[in-house]
Amino acid sequence: MFRVRNTSILLLTVCILLLPAIASARPNVLAIFNLIPTNIEAMGYNGDILYALISTLEKEKCVELMPRREMEEILFHAGIVQGDNPEMILKAGKVLGINFVLFGQVTKTGQQIEARLKLMDISKNAVVRNWTPTYSGREAILNDVPALARELSDCVLGGSPAAAPPPADPVEIRLDINNFRAESQDGKVVLRWEVDTKRPVIAFNLYRSETPEGPYQYHGKVAENRFVDADIKRGRSYYYRLGALLVSGDEVKGMQAARIQSVGEKIPHPPLILEGGGHIRRAVIRFVPSLQNEQEKFVIREYNIYRRKQAGGDWKNIMTVEAKLSSQSELAFSVEDTRELDDGQTYAYAVASVDREKRESPLSDPVSITTIARPVLNLVQDNLLRRTIVSWQPLQQVDGYYLYRQTDGKDWEQVGRIGAAAESTEDTSDLEDGCFYQYCLSAYDVKGETGQSNRVKAKTKDLPKPPADLLAESGLVKSVRLSWTPLDDPDVGGYFVYRGTRLDELKQIEKIKNHTSGSYLDKGATFVSLEDGTTYHYVVSSFNLFGAEGARTPAATARTKPRPVPVKGLAVKTRELQIIVSWMPNPEADIRSYVLSRSRDGGFWSEIATAVPDQDSFIDSDLKPESKYRYKIIVRDKDGLQSDPVESELILSPIIKPKK
Repeated sequence: MFRVRNTSILLLTVCILLLPAIASARPNVLAIFNLIPTNIEAMGYNGDILYALISTLEKEKCVELMPRREMEEILFHAGIVQGDNPEMILKAGKVLGINFVLFGQVTKTGQQIEARLKLMDISKNAVVRNWTPTYSGREAILNDVPALARELSDCVLGGSPAAAPPPADPVEIRLDINNFRAESQDGKVVLRWEVDTKRPVIAFNLYRSETPEGPYQYHGKVAENRFVDADIKRGRSYYYRLGALLVSGDEVKGMQAARIQSVGEKIPHPPLILEGGGHIRRAVIRFVPSLQNEQEKFVIREYNIYRRKQAGGDWKNIMTVEAKLSSQSELAFSVEDTRELDDGQTYAYAVASVDREKRESPLSDPVSITTIARPVLNLVQDNLLRRTIVSWQPLQQVDGYYLYRQTDGKDWEQVGRIGAAAESTEDTSDLEDGCFYQYCLSAYDVKGETGQSNRVKAKTKDLPKPPADLLAESGLVKSVRLSWTPLDDPDVGGYFVYRGTRLDELKQIEKIKNHTSGSYLDKGATFVSLEDGTTYHYVVSSFNLFGAEGARTPAATARTKPRPVPVKGLAVKTRELQIIVSWMPNPEADIRSYVLSRSRDGGFWSEIATAVPDQDSFIDSDLKPESKYRYKIIVRDKDGLQSDPVESELILSPIIKPKK
């Protein structure tokens, strides 16, 4: 009793400490926990249902939905793992400071996907609504879940009388019985137990039956953790259950049964369990035979192995092993249990000896074994370039971990096998830019694998933005100078430069492999320079270290320097023995010279003079008699650009050939 009262005082203190959190709970705020897949075929579909629900609720904004990242962080620091245990849900809801939590399981049988969902009202300490929808596949989930989400919203907000939920499932007060056992002593049955409850216990009621199924009849009341049953018949088998009387007057009945067989008769002695070990979904116990059986001439033929959950329930015979060691050198039996064990659960094991007359001993002293728990996965960092970093607390007695990933409604795939010593890993396997991924983790050993951990959601880094402030400088000779503000991002590999004379016909002309570069001089191709006086359009984009290109900048436009305009007003006239060539000065300010050429009698052109910029005429005295001349002028600027040539009219030489 002393232990029970201390436990109650401790629990009462915890409850008092939690009262402020309960009082300040935010009304109508809903948290949705990860849905637990009950078999491997259901993996993936639980995430589809979960995110279809979340997407609908976020879109319709009828209820306030607690952000998952905030929820997972709070639960992680509180040491709470998302699951489907009502007591855990209550505790989690109070830690989160909210009023409603949706939780449940997903099972796939054949082609049918069945969800079992429950809505817990934290303020009422009760499940207030159950749903059991079934779906034929992912398309059915996408089509049908929105209606379920609306029902959920109505329930959280109070609903209408016509849509009132069914009676709430009460949160039972749990009676945890430890080592509840019956022994035969001097023709009587002596019962002993240890018990933990959530409230102080003032007495215990004992109930008895002659079959494990019942009915169990009231058989007595005690104030201590011991009961002696003298009302027995020799050779009978009895089964006992326990009820705890609380200070409130309520009785909490335990579900475990203590049994005793062949009361008053001589029966074998149980073996001694040496040790037990928990592994991934399996447990191993080692026990040795009782020496008393040999001394009292009991011939043991086999051993019955019994198991029950530590939290409660009856002992169940899970297997029978032959009482024969594999070799004479061995002294102990080793038994492995792999029958439907859950991750992170504590089980009690006991062993009974069976002789050749089929007489069974009482159960041995039990041993508690806890299986390896599922790992708890945390997102360390996302928004990275085609990689995601996750971590976990390492588990003991595992050989390593499997990392699973899912995206875009696809099936889960294994993307990593990680050693046991690791506490984190990077996923770099075929990730795409700017995509959302879900991750979970499992642990494995040589014989099995745990179920999946909690899910975490991560996003890879988006494609790089374009550089800012793109400018194009006009007026350069056969070239255009571009400048921009480079991106301060080491994940950027560089820039692509595009050019075209039309905005709808731009072509890539350069790949700059440096993210700090902020300029580029376009001189055209190797053997094809830019055209003079031509308008060009440019855009620039960034690419990441994998060569993936992001969006482009707005276009910048520039015009190359045009050639000088052809000379105007070119005229020729004769004077005495000369021809005077004149023209109008060009309007450009950077004219370097006028190049004058001459053709005689339709022959080749030859350059005869170069005039300075402020010169507007030339006197040609080097003439031949009876010849016809034509003159041509090309304008040349200071950058070496030349105008198109302009030719004069044909003019006759003023020199007359002398007569013989």
